[in-house]
Amino acid sequence: MSRLADDARDRYEHVVERIHTNHARVFSHAPPDKPSLVEVDHDICTKVSSIIAKRKIPLDREEISLAGIPSSLVGNFFLFLVAICHQTSPIGARRLEGRVNGKVLFGWDYLLAKFEQRAQADISLLEPRRWTEVTGDLVSEIFADDELGNLLTKNDERAGLIRNLGVGLQQRDWYSADDIYDYCEGRVGSGHPNLLETLHEFQAYRDPVFKKTLFFLALMRNSGSWQFPDYHLMGAPVDYHEVRGHLRIGTVRVQNASLLQKIRDGDLVTSEEDIAIRRAVYEAILTISDLSGLGDPSRLHYYFWNIFRAVCLRENPLCVATSQPALLPPRYQVPAAADGDILCPFEAVCTSAHQRNPIIEHACITDFY
Repeated sequence: MSRLADDARDRYEHVVERIHTNHARVFSHAPPDKPSLVEVDHDICTKVSSIIAKRKIPLDREEISLAGIPSSLVGNFFLFLVAICHQTSPIGARRLEGRVNGKVLFGWDYLLAKFEQRAQADISLLEPRRWTEVTGDLVSEIFADDELGNLLTKNDERAGLIRNLGVGLQQRDWYSADDIYDYCEGRVGSGHPNLLETLHEFQAYRDPVFKKTLFFLALMRNSGSWQFPDYHLMGAPVDYHEVRGHLRIGTVRVQNASLLQKIRDGDLVTSEEDIAIRRAVYEAILTISDLSGLGDPSRLHYYFWNIFRAVCLRENPLCVATSQPALLPPRYQVPAAADGDILCPFEAVCTSAHQRNPIIEHACITDFY
């Protein structure tokens, strides 16, 4: 190995050591995975970080204004919405879609716009006392499209998460998400109490890799509602789009043959295996963020997530396209090449580029997403 390669490896190992130190809470809450079950690939992460370093990564934000929602209830809006938001594109089932204000939306975009519309019409949907009585039928009613009806799945289970949230808040005499923030003095993961461990007490936010918690905190920051004195502890909320993208690029590699076969066959993985996969992706994102000099895993997550869900599709991924993908917001669009083709930003380093049947994300039964 050359001296340059040795220097790169030393820097990589230093980055990983710092990640584990700064984000010890995330890893300590997750049960240890089996040795070599899933690993982060140093070489691919370094290549991806070089690509990121050359790009202007947009600030993370949502395509919504929350007009008509009082600022004191913005936290409740996102706390409810994130709590129920998981697997809106279940493998083998129709993805969530519908029309809001004349615009056809999918997945998270639909949930966000539809809930804003419903909350504007009935502000009591944002009150924890109402949450204690939420039923599956009410969840279906809230998110049903006027033409297609309800396409959201497992609504009884989603309602249970909201009831648990409402009961837990009322037991603590908390009436808004801002009460949680004040109780934790805005700390993400340092000191005691902090937001990671406090939100972890609610059933909806109990994920050992903190997907929903980190997403909720990112939304609160991006909306201008909250600031965090220890923002450097904000990791990336890893969902199935990011798992798919990172498995394909190769920043994470499944080392266990049995687990890899499960993923390729679409068989259900265990909770332990799900956590091991997402922990590896979490670590890969933090590593790339650090190596690239961006230093903002949450911001990098938004970039990856938008690219993966709009470009790195489950079927027929757009490694090369002739027009900008429909789901890709303008700020994330990729400049066209000289011949007019639009390449996925990671096409040159992706280990799955142009494959006919590239790997997809693993299948699991969970409400962690």
